[in-house]
Amino acid sequence: MRSWLLCISAGVLAGVSNAACTNKCGSNKCLGAIAADPAFGESFCSSWLALEPATTTVTEVETVTSTLLNVETTLTTLTVTTATFTVTGSERSTIYQKRAPTITEADPALPDPTDVIASQCSSNEDRISKACSCILSTATASTVTVLETAVTTAVVEAESTVVETVTDNVVATVSVAAPAVTIPANIIVNGGFENYLETGNILPWTDTQASTGGRLDVVNGVNPCMTGGSYCAGGRVVIRPYPPTTGSKYIAIRETFVGRPSTTYAFSFLYRCLNYDAGTSIDILYKGSVIGSVNQCYNSAAFYRPTGITFTTDATGQGEVEVRFRNSGATPYLYFYADDFKAIAV
Repeated sequence: MRSWLLCISAGVLAGVSNAACTNKCGSNKCLGAIAADPAFGESFCSSWLALEPATTTVTEVETVTSTLLNVETTLTTLTVTTATFTVTGSERSTIYQKRAPTITEADPALPDPTDVIASQCSSNEDRISKACSCILSTATASTVTVLETAVTTAVVEAESTVVETVTDNVVATVSVAAPAVTIPANIIVNGGFENYLETGNILPWTDTQASTGGRLDVVNGVNPCMTGGSYCAGGRVVIRPYPPTTGSKYIAIRETFVGRPSTTYAFSFLYRCLNYDAGTSIDILYKGSVIGSVNQCYNSAAFYRPTGITFTTDATGQGEVEVRFRNSGATPYLYFYADDFKAIAV
């Protein structure tokens, strides 16, 4: 017989006080109320004393084999996650939970066991704890089995080597040096203005009529020659500049060219003056700077060619020459003839 039944018998049946039972199992009324339904009493006491069922762990080993085929120089990383499955006991009732009625307890008039226990134990926690300890001391232990599954994975790799042959159509590249550009000794283009007969202009020359005033005519039918016929230009076209009498008092023509890098050139041309005075002159500029001036005018039909006017190109060979026909004395009707412009490397 369970020890706590002896305590109940001693207190309830014999009607005597048993100090040993009281010290161990608490009040007989409290003990009897909890033990009235053994199944409920053990569940109630397990919840009251916050007891958990014993746990037994069983490990199940499962082996999985994966085969990876046609692995071509590829590093395959296979991550295996070991899952742990835990089976726990059913949720415990608390002293404040009411037990679901069974078929035999369907009568709603029957008192709730937890209310009976609270009443018989006078809601004394020490009495309830002693009674529950006494009852559970002879109860069958509840065991919950926890199943852990360990997965072992074996990986088998079949590695293959792929040899790929690629045939490219190769086109031979031949480096051909660009033909050397020959820069002529005379770098002035259309220096005799003969292109005017075909184009109607004197390009690449430009003039300053719009900015300085004056007038520039192109005359066909003049073959300029020097004194005594020692030299004649041989063409038929010349320019005829009329410098203004006010403002800048000059009109100019310009040409931009590409010469030989770092090369000195001698610049010259043929000209004559008409209706001139002492203030009549011609300035020659290279890249905006004056490199020479001439003022020789003769009462003659002969043309004059100035000498000793030079300039030197830079490393790029690019340059610009400008010829200004001046009327510093503001002489009315002053004009020039000019032709055969040259810049020859020296």
